Amino acid sequence: MSRVPVVLTVLSGDFASQPVAFACLLDQAENRGLAIDLGDADVIQHSPEVRLAHYFRPAIVARIQQAQAADNTLIVLRPTRLSAERDFPTRGGPLRMLGRFAGEIIEAEGAGDWT
Repeated sequence: MSRVPVVLTVLSGDFASQPVAFACLLDQAENRGLAIDLGDADVIQHSPEVRLAHYFRPAIVARIQQAQAADNTLIVLRPTRLSAERDFPTRGGPLRMLGRFAGEIIEAEGAGDWT
């Protein structure tokens, strides 16, 4: 496993469940004519401080949680064509942009070769 530095997009919203949040993300992509791999998104509804710590330093985690306010869901997006879209997410929609933050992702060495 290796840690890879990357800029991650963090969104928030109020969703009944993780599947509903994923569906919203898919709708946003489809509305722009883009495909998104759901493996590039982490929907967080429980233990956000622990889950965010997998990506970000403690000071950034604190900033994200403060910006989250009353929203019950966070979405951490790896760099994708969707996250690079100028007007993503749509203003007034169910997703709110909290920002882009320097973080790290863990990738398996030899990814895809699990046999």
